[in-house]
Amino acid sequence: MSTASFEVRRDADRGRFTNDWLDARFSFSFGAWHDPAWQRFGPLLAINEDRVQPARGFPMHPHADLEILMLPRSGRIEHRDDFGGHAVIAPGELHVMRAGWGIRHSQMNPSSLEVDHHFQIWLAPRTSQLTPHVQTLRLTPPGRGAWIVLASGLGAGGAAIDVDATVAWGSAGAGDALRLPARAGARRYLHLMSGSLAVQGHRLQAGDALVQRDAAGPLTLEAVTAADVLCFDLPVTP
Repeated sequence: MSTASFEVRRDADRGRFTNDWLDARFSFSFGAWHDPAWQRFGPLLAINEDRVQPARGFPMHPHADLEILMLPRSGRIEHRDDFGGHAVIAPGELHVMRAGWGIRHSQMNPSSLEVDHHFQIWLAPRTSQLTPHVQTLRLTPPGRGAWIVLASGLGAGGAAIDVDATVAWGSAGAGDALRLPARAGARRYLHLMSGSLAVQGHRLQAGDALVQRDAAGPLTLEAVTAADVLCFDLPVTP
């Protein structure tokens, strides 16, 4: 679905994988799920929404040449890596992993009772074979009608990543507006994590996305119910 200035992607069009411990949704081709129209969006390679059952998760596995962001929504994530790193990440924190020339890590739900619900974001770095690095940042959540920068490779704040992109989190209560300015030479991908929004006559529900492919023009997002949004400002060139 598209208008002159943006297109809307619906939650139902995302990929899905489920088994006895994982319910995962994919915005871009991932694993066995393949959508030729949505392989990536510039350097944005993955927006995965995972729900991991208690005491389950992903055992040790490798990554290379990725900038990975983990944003918990409820529950916790326990990270271990082959460099001796260990962290338990909770809502209100951001976990950042530069895979660089190679890292192995596990990602488990340490709770025996609570489901781990998180977003995992993969971005392609500008530079290959960087030194791996892992950090966890404490966040100050955005106020009503406000944005915070989670990560940027353009000096916009948040965690430093080696990507020509800025990743932000916006939050709004019912009736609030979230505003985004025009970005010269950029395109934009918005993913609604929770709640509902109205944009130029379109209603977006949790799991929907709004895409500005060729130019990031100004946008006003009206919250119908309390809503949280991820915003990716990305270069126009691939």
